[in-house]
Amino acid sequence: MTGADGSSHTRFIAPHPRLQPYLSAYYFTAIDSLDGQPVRDWMNPEWASVRFCYAGDMLGGFVGEELRHVPAMHFVGPTSLAGPFSAMHARIASIGFLPTGWSMFIDEPAHIWADRLDDAAQAKTLVAFAEMMEAAHQSASLDEMADRFNAILLDALDNRPLIDGQTEDRIRAAHAALLDPEITAVAQMADRLQLSIAQLQRLSLRIFGFPPKLLLRRQRFVRTLAVIMRDPDSNWSDALDMHYYDQAHFNRDFRQFFKMSPREYRQHPHPIIGAASRARMAALGDPLQALQKPGAGNAP
Repeated sequence: MTGADGSSHTRFIAPHPRLQPYLSAYYFTAIDSLDGQPVRDWMNPEWASVRFCYAGDMLGGFVGEELRHVPAMHFVGPTSLAGPFSAMHARIASIGFLPTGWSMFIDEPAHIWADRLDDAAQAKTLVAFAEMMEAAHQSASLDEMADRFNAILLDALDNRPLIDGQTEDRIRAAHAALLDPEITAVAQMADRLQLSIAQLQRLSLRIFGFPPKLLLRRQRFVRTLAVIMRDPDSNWSDALDMHYYDQAHFNRDFRQFFKMSPREYRQHPHPIIGAASRARMAALGDPLQALQKPGAGNAP
């Protein structure tokens, strides 16, 4: 996809079947400037991911911050804020972690990483991120890279202390509840999961990174954003989630998550995320990681 200031292409590859309950996808992005200027875009609020920039470099951060050079191997926790970034020429391999993947692979509470981008070596995990970075540099093709990622992650999965299946089922049920547009209040979500509100709060911070009230608000927002990403010519007013009172209500959320108005957002080109969302829809059926359904069952 060619934008006003550059071109971008993203390819999605499904992880090994045993890893699919925990990971959203492997995605491989190529960014090239066409006019000698950095290509800019914004990451949407989403679940956690690890990224390996194995060619070129990039700047990144969160709205409200100055863009900064990010480590070639960096980890991003669950986000409630848009993440502006730019690159001239870059090749980036990324892995998205679903909430069950956080529980399986990351050995610290998610709220420690909420709206945080840092060197992946800082993350407490059994996954050999440094070996994955080496694989990104050495692989002759994206398919080979995905195969090597599978091997490293399967090794971590096989060497992980056994996690209570009931806990994993509860996380998956909480994830499904967040995706249910009929659930709009924390009390409804707690009732669905047969938890007290205090128990839900603790689970939410530990696995999802944010309080349940903010997560429900984020999901309502990304459902609306997804309509626009599926059809960029849609009107915001026609795309509004049914639980928004009016356009002004949505505008307040937009400023919360993107620090700009919907109109300002549409005035900017989206050469990277636009192309990636179309590729994601073709490969996975939805344009945003935050809308991906929980993986099926406990992996053997």
